[in-house]
Amino acid sequence: MNAVKLDDGRTVAYAEWGDPSGRPLFSLHGTPGCRLNRHPDPRLWSGLGLRVITLDRPGYGRSTPLPGRRVGHAAHDVGAVADALGVERFLVIGGSGGGPHALACAAGLGDRVTACAAVASAAPLTGDEVNGLIGLNQESYRVFAAQGREGMAEFLADLRSAILADPGAAMSGNLSDAPRPDVEWYGRPEVQAVHRESLLEALRPGAQGWVDDAVSVFHDDWGIDLRETPCPVRFWHGDDDRNGPLAAVERLAATIPEARVRIWHGQGHSAPARHMTDILTELIEVAG
Repeated sequence: MNAVKLDDGRTVAYAEWGDPSGRPLFSLHGTPGCRLNRHPDPRLWSGLGLRVITLDRPGYGRSTPLPGRRVGHAAHDVGAVADALGVERFLVIGGSGGGPHALACAAGLGDRVTACAAVASAAPLTGDEVNGLIGLNQESYRVFAAQGREGMAEFLADLRSAILADPGAAMSGNLSDAPRPDVEWYGRPEVQAVHRESLLEALRPGAQGWVDDAVSVFHDDWGIDLRETPCPVRFWHGDDDRNGPLAAVERLAATIPEARVRIWHGQGHSAPARHMTDILTELIEVAG
C-alpha cells in the first residue's frame, strides 16, 4: 500500500494508475468510495497520457479518520499527497460525492490545479429537490435533518452491514428506483467487479468515512470559498440525474467564476463513466 504520513499524524493512502510519466490527474472518489474507484476500462487513462492518482478520504479504506472534516479539507490532503509525490501542478476530477471535494481543491490550492471537472456532482439542495432523489438519498437527507450526525452514523452503519453481507444485493436494491441507464450500467460485470472491490475496501474499517462525507456535503458551510477559484471549471451533469438534480448543480456552478455546465440528456447518474474520454479530453484542453 502507498501512503503519506501527514504532519498531524494521520495517514492518507493512495494508488496510481495510467501512464507513470503522464500528466498528473487527481481523481476523487464518490460517496462511499476509496482509492480503488476507477474506470472499468484500464486502457482509458494511459491512452490519454494521464498519470492518475486516487486516494482514500479520511475514514475510508486505509486513511486515518478525521471526524468533523469539512469539504474544504480535501485540498489539504490532496496537496500533501502531491507534495510527497513531487507533483507541483495537476488536473483534478471528482464524481458524485467527490465533485465538491474536487471543487475544494480547485479553490484552495491556487495555481497548482490547472483545471477541474465536477461530474454528476453533489450540490446543496432545496427541500423540493430532495423529494426527487432516489429513495436511499432521500432517506439520508431526512435522517440528517431530523437526527443530525448521530442519526446518520446509525443509518449508514446499518447500510454498511448490508453491503458487506451481500454487496451485489445491496447495490441492486439501492438502484431499484434509479433511471434505466444507471441500472444497465451498474449491471455490467466489469463495472460490478470494480464497484464491489472499491466498496468493500472503502467500508472495511467502518462507516466513519461515509458519515463524514455525507455530513460535510449536507453542511451549509463547506469550509471553502468557491468564488476564489482561479482555474477553469467544467461541470458535466445529466438532466435526469436522480442522485443530484441538474438545477442544484447549475446554482453551484453560478458561484464559480466562468464555470461551464455540460448537460447530458436521459443518461442518469452514470453518464460520466460512458463519456469519460470526452470529459478528460476537454479538461486537458482547457488546462492548456
